[in-house]
Amino acid sequence: MQNLVTVLLAVLMIIPVAMISIGVKFLEDCPLEPRVPVYLLVGGCVLLLKLILCLWRAMQRRRHDSVDVSYDEGDAEAGFSSRTYRFMNVVLTMFLVGWHVAGSYWLFSIWKPRFKPLLHDPSEWCERSVYLFSVGQNLGLYCLSCLYLAAVCCLALVYRPPDADIIH
Repeated sequence: MQNLVTVLLAVLMIIPVAMISIGVKFLEDCPLEPRVPVYLLVGGCVLLLKLILCLWRAMQRRRHDSVDVSYDEGDAEAGFSSRTYRFMNVVLTMFLVGWHVAGSYWLFSIWKPRFKPLLHDPSEWCERSVYLFSVGQNLGLYCLSCLYLAAVCCLALVYRPPDADIIH
């Protein structure tokens, strides 16, 4: 199972690398909403950092079997790294959620922009690649979030305690 998680994390790194690449390449090519390429660039960097952190944690767990077990046995360094990992994971996740909400606002406030600059109004356009990739990435994340919430709800219904049916 740990090998599957490691491979999945490695494959998922394609997404932030693509976000960073498109954000850098088209940084100046969306004057209608200049924060859209910045949304991709910053979001890609933070997501890549989070995935590297998760990959590092998965490899560390595989190497030491369990960091928390070694902490319980008195290894203060392992406990520190475990607490640091959890703190960084929470901070990065909260940032990514907030950044995703901000990016959604920036993207959908310019819904269906022109993809070529007009001669009389050269600042009212956004590069097709950056805009469509941003919308696809944004909507894909909303779909994954909905699937995750549905899975959590289904698991909560299936694995509820046996005495949950008793009304007090």
